[in-house]
Amino acid sequence: MLTAVRRKFRLGMQRTVLIAVLLAVGLFSYAFLNLKFCFKLMSHRSLNLMCQKFEQQEYSGSLCEELCGTQSTFDNFQCPLNDMKTILFTAEKNGDMYAVKLARHNDDELSWKNTKGEAIYPKIEEFHEIVKLHIILAYNVTLDDNMIRALVNQEIADDNSQQMVSFWRLFKDNNYMMGKLFDEESVFPTVLGSCGPYYATEGLEIVQSNPSIMQYLASNRQQRLKHALNIMEYIFRMDEMKPEPLKMCKMQVNRFGTTPERRLKYQSAEHVYVESQLDKRLSRGVKCQSDKDCHFHSCRGMCNEERHACTHIQQNNNFQIFCEHILLGGGTFQPGLLSGVRLTRPMQKVLKMCVQPPKEHQVPGRQQAPNMQLAVRLYNDLKQLYQAAAAAAGNEAGEDGPGPRQIEEHSGD
Repeated sequence: MLTAVRRKFRLGMQRTVLIAVLLAVGLFSYAFLNLKFCFKLMSHRSLNLMCQKFEQQEYSGSLCEELCGTQSTFDNFQCPLNDMKTILFTAEKNGDMYAVKLARHNDDELSWKNTKGEAIYPKIEEFHEIVKLHIILAYNVTLDDNMIRALVNQEIADDNSQQMVSFWRLFKDNNYMMGKLFDEESVFPTVLGSCGPYYATEGLEIVQSNPSIMQYLASNRQQRLKHALNIMEYIFRMDEMKPEPLKMCKMQVNRFGTTPERRLKYQSAEHVYVESQLDKRLSRGVKCQSDKDCHFHSCRGMCNEERHACTHIQQNNNFQIFCEHILLGGGTFQPGLLSGVRLTRPMQKVLKMCVQPPKEHQVPGRQQAPNMQLAVRLYNDLKQLYQAAAAAAGNEAGEDGPGPRQIEEHSGD
């Protein structure tokens, strides 16, 4: 009798747990399908925390007043359609989409201890100099005092160390700094304001969603070719940046999006670096057994076989990463933009050389980096392929596709 009762109790508990698990899975599935509900469930606490810190005067900035004020004009709060690792939530203001993000934590202390063990923070003028030095060392960009003041565009109250610490967290965030420093070049989403370590950028309309096996059945080859050309033009712009080229160590097709003015930008600059800083990172002497130990995401280093240390600069470049990860993709279940597109044998050869360039098409000192001559050749081949697809579909490539671009061939990356 007692055994039967225990068995019934055990079965009842198992059913209860199973029902609870199914309800939890159903709840989270609904949250991801319903972006507004997702915001209420997962992201609303971030907004509440931001406004609470603002009321306590720990955070400051124009975004605080816009999001937390009684006269806030923001509405349509939602979870992001993609990139939930970077974007906390999106909201609309006067019809424009804002993407709210949070700067990454950093362990670089802004304060120091005096003889009494008390934390001492820099004065605002000293803080400007610290930010200025950080930008020189991390980005090889020199700003004058007026530009630094413009960059620190929020008001930091006197003797308010918490506000200064939150701003320092912003300036140590690569995604935020790239958006601010290269704002005029329009390659990353424009930073529209900040509140402590939170900041908002313009929202982008993602051009190509996550690739899947269904791509082989879709009749959107013309659009994919057009997108490939637009991304190549974006990479040409990255290589033309001053004072030095920008290198993308992560390149995903579903992170490219357009502004309302149809300008192509990359959604996250978290893994984008100036060339000199990336070369230093990859060649700083970390112990290694193989070349893979020296890689940083898609940016490839090289292991010194004699010293067993990473001592070489980046060996590939943006074009090699583009060919391997964007055009070819990661196999059947992660197709690239050219998956399912019939290529001529000469173009197959060019694409193969882009992924694994022979010596005559390598950038000097970078054995896996296709040179500009090969990149321009690939661009022209892609353009011819796009024009042929447009003609077959009865469209004028000049009307629907990218206009002709004059690209000078040179020996740089």
